Amino acid sequence: MKKRIVALVIAAAVVISLVASGTWALFTDTETSIGNTFSAGTIDIAIDDDNPWSEPFTIADAKPCETWYVDYVITNVGDNPCVIWKHLKDNVTSGGIEVYPVSGAVCSSEPEYVAGGGAFVAGVPDGTGYTETCNIGSQILYDLSVKIPDYAGMETQNQGMWSQVLYNENVTISTLWSDSVILGSLAPGGTMNVRQSYHLRPETPNDYQGDCLTFTVEFFAQQLQGTTAVLENKDESQNWLVLFGDAMSGTLDYNTVGSTFDYTCSAAGLQAGQDYSLIYYPEPQTAWPWAVTIIDSGVATGGSLSLSGSYDFGLDLNGAKIWLVLSSHVPGGMFTSWDSTKYLLDTQLIWHNDTDTP
Repeated sequence: MKKRIVALVIAAAVVISLVASGTWALFTDTETSIGNTFSAGTIDIAIDDDNPWSEPFTIADAKPCETWYVDYVITNVGDNPCVIWKHLKDNVTSGGIEVYPVSGAVCSSEPEYVAGGGAFVAGVPDGTGYTETCNIGSQILYDLSVKIPDYAGMETQNQGMWSQVLYNENVTISTLWSDSVILGSLAPGGTMNVRQSYHLRPETPNDYQGDCLTFTVEFFAQQLQGTTAVLENKDESQNWLVLFGDAMSGTLDYNTVGSTFDYTCSAAGLQAGQDYSLIYYPEPQTAWPWAVTIIDSGVATGGSLSLSGSYDFGLDLNGAKIWLVLSSHVPGGMFTSWDSTKYLLDTQLIWHNDTDTP
């Protein structure tokens, strides 16, 4: 009996030793993933196939009633969709070349000298209240429009093109020096046609003869992460002219990646007491009435409205249109009335990667 007890003690010690040493037999399985990679994407644009780009243009001998067009083609040569901005800056004005020299005067022509009262010195009053400021930018009317042709990977494919007019002879270039204007958003491989025009007012007076303006044109591309999209009402009858001049405007903050589309929409200048719906307008659609997805709705209080939440589209958005429209115009998710001047429409297309979509 004594020997058996000793044997049990020894067996127990062996078990404890096996557990402690990690040699106890258990069923196992190991799976290994190798070569995992994290790489940063690129944001890169080319202008007229040049990258980098710095090509200037020159408009010479401009006269009232003449229009000069300057066109650019912007290509997204990076890996990701991006928002494109345009900025005019570094403006310098001068009285131009002195071709009518008169003692005490700096001027480019006899009519300019006469307009200056015979004592035409840049920036210096002549005692009669006349001052030559050389601000020819105040006489240059400026137009700016954008078109994005169809291309693969964008929802508007085979729907003609996406376009908008940002300025249409309703501003002078001198009012734009501090502004950065959103031209739109662009998918990888996509192109954007930008047209701008410059022309002197028909009523430009003689004292601007020979004056010069130099400035810098800057295009800026920015990734969409944490994006704030600008929403504006537009005039369809004027080629989708953005109505910047009124009080109606809004923003759409949204995530570009996630299992749901998370948004905050803030708007002002709406019709007080009216119900508005934030909608997704899927394309292509060929027949009226158009079907839409209603994301959220709310009543404008004092002309203002804020909507926020999450929506599961169950699909990726690739160059999508999201608008804020009158709810009475989309009963049951179908457009029955249309007035673009009363809605807040996209000034840039929307991209969202649904991480739940295979």
